[in-house]
Amino acid sequence: MSSTYKPALLKALVRIVRRGARGEIALTDIGAEFVEMYWVQTVVFRLRQAATITAEPEVVRRIRSASEVSGVRRLSDLPVAARTRLDREMAKVLTINVLDRFHRSKPIAMPNLYEWKEGDTYIRVSDAAIAFLKVDANALETIANHWWAKFLEKVNMLAPSIIEKVERNGAQRGSLAKYLRILMQIDDPRCFYCERPLEKLGTPHVDHVIPWSFLLTDPLWDLVLACATCNLAKSDVLPDRSFLEKLAERGMRRAKFTLPSGFASPLLPADEIDRYFDAALSVEWPSGWSPTG
Repeated sequence: MSSTYKPALLKALVRIVRRGARGEIALTDIGAEFVEMYWVQTVVFRLRQAATITAEPEVVRRIRSASEVSGVRRLSDLPVAARTRLDREMAKVLTINVLDRFHRSKPIAMPNLYEWKEGDTYIRVSDAAIAFLKVDANALETIANHWWAKFLEKVNMLAPSIIEKVERNGAQRGSLAKYLRILMQIDDPRCFYCERPLEKLGTPHVDHVIPWSFLLTDPLWDLVLACATCNLAKSDVLPDRSFLEKLAERGMRRAKFTLPSGFASPLLPADEIDRYFDAALSVEWPSGWSPTG
């Protein structure tokens, strides 16, 4: 486990076989699965796949570059030509240091899961291996997620919800409508960031001060009302640290209200908010945003 390639390859094969593939599986199909899995972890959740950027796997460097060159964070927004090129690049990486290493640590008596020789643009998967991947798909994907998350915990020590981030296929999150109703009742009706009156700025947004894509949850202490301009401009960047004191003070004011059942306490001590902020900084989360740039 010197990298995450092995669990990624196992997870990719399980997913491809689940869709009905058998016999020969094109390397570009496996590459496409690598792009989807690593994109979510690298671009959306910003998880490190190595201790330092200089030691990052080739797949991560290529995905990060594609995101930066195209200026997109959602894989679905990547231009078709760029996505096709990225799938092919992943297929090439597979032939360099992934496919031939996958079986090296298995017991000698265990048959290979697939066959591949240099120069082939596909792998051959026997009927027995196909059956194995189908019947035990859930267990195999769980095993792959476990080992992937176990590796990532070592290089993302302060990042929360790593196993869930590995399991997720995307960054879908729930509606914040119920939080909007509550915040409109208990908070000052001004944008948390620029402090302009929200009634003059259109429909207010609910923003995670410490990004949802880092926390992967919607704690009330982290949610604030924001104008559309500030919310969209901030995106998933950490704000300037000066906003943390303001967030803690807001939580203290909110604690005076009786909230409906189902809502957790809106109060989190300032030092704990600081710890979440510092944890995000520790994994090199982008920071320093403010309405003035």
